[in-house]
Amino acid sequence: MKNIWEKTLADIQKTTSSDIFGTWFKKISYVESSEEESFNRVITLTVPTPHHKDYIKANWLGKLEQIASNHASRPVEIKLLVGKAKVPVIPAEPELPLFEPVEERKPAISIDQLAEKCGLHRGLTFEKFVTGKANEVARSSAEIVSSQPGTQFNPFFIYGGVGLGKTHLMHAIGRRILEENPNVRLRCVSADVFVREVVDLSSGGFVSDEKIKKFDETYRTLDVLLMDDVQLLAKKGGTQSYLFGIFEALLPNNKQIIMTCDTYARQLSDFDDRLISRLTKGMSVSIEPAEFELRAAILFEKAKQQNIDLPEDVAYFIATRMNTNIRELEGALNTVIMNAKVYSAPITVELATRALRGITSTGPISLENIQKTTAQHFNIKIADMFSSSRKSSVVRPRMIAMYLAKELTQKSLMEIGSSFGGRDHTTVLNAVRKITKERAADPELNHTLHLIEQSLKNWA
Repeated sequence: MKNIWEKTLADIQKTTSSDIFGTWFKKISYVESSEEESFNRVITLTVPTPHHKDYIKANWLGKLEQIASNHASRPVEIKLLVGKAKVPVIPAEPELPLFEPVEERKPAISIDQLAEKCGLHRGLTFEKFVTGKANEVARSSAEIVSSQPGTQFNPFFIYGGVGLGKTHLMHAIGRRILEENPNVRLRCVSADVFVREVVDLSSGGFVSDEKIKKFDETYRTLDVLLMDDVQLLAKKGGTQSYLFGIFEALLPNNKQIIMTCDTYARQLSDFDDRLISRLTKGMSVSIEPAEFELRAAILFEKAKQQNIDLPEDVAYFIATRMNTNIRELEGALNTVIMNAKVYSAPITVELATRALRGITSTGPISLENIQKTTAQHFNIKIADMFSSSRKSSVVRPRMIAMYLAKELTQKSLMEIGSSFGGRDHTTVLNAVRKITKERAADPELNHTLHLIEQSLKNWA
């Protein structure tokens, strides 16, 4: 059966990226195979850590068994063990060590206490991060960073709108790194706290050498730095200079830097070009607004954490009505649960309708709102949407507004063209086709469109 596993592995390698394959599959080793019954076969494999085992079981085990069964022409079951294998199928490549060798020792405090001491929130783990199409690339990349900090995707830059899970994912990475190595020097800090720390260096009107030394010892000796909401450093040149110095101390020594932001790094305004260059050197991943299926899955998970049996029709109702961000989605769920407790009533669609009256986020999106929101985003006049101007700074936003009008309303091409200064329906159709094609190939445009769409949903 060893050859069956080798064929299975080869098939997986053809359909996955080199990073994912190298991180999760190259470290799997074949141990043995056996007959469970007269027909079924069992392949036993080993993986290096419990987290590795959990990831493969949750995301790949079913597919692996299906591929192996096809090659064997009989049902194949795959069992995963944690430990060192005697006969690895693929030799493990030597890895660059991230940290100086230290004597292993059991931490004096629990992992929860250690995480909090490093600035991580206790509940923000990979296990509680619900994955869907909107965040699957970010989640997969984050798993790679957490398993090989400092060696790949450095710095790791997560961007997206408010309340979509960027902070959760960043904290999950930090937590996983600590679980694998409790002795790692890790610090998680929000950008506003970092600003206050820099300002404190010159409190009293002069820069204290002692404070500078302590500040450098805190940040320049880290193995992992996590910073939330880096966009808050805009227009703060002095603070950015200190951060640049930290980058220069950590990155050349393979120390991992992870940051979250509300926009793509190159769209940051009033930022040091040197910092932007460093931020874009590693890997940037976006988290998009959650699709309906992901919103529903999040509701079920959040209800489960509160030991609440959430009916499917209620979850679907809330997921349909609340479509801006995960924080508002969770807030809506908590409102429904609280209403059920206060009135000692079962959780039903009727109760949810009453509880969420006046605070739901969806509604009809008008052509006027699309024009206003798009014009504001690109800093042009509303009148430019109707004008005959051919300036690129006007034509581009106008095409995007036409595209959004077609995507987010039920208006015909003729009605949309009429609302944009009496333009012909073919003009609208060309704009829709052009933006659709560019959106699929341009991550920055895709992110811009998501930001405008999210603003529009807040209008309603």
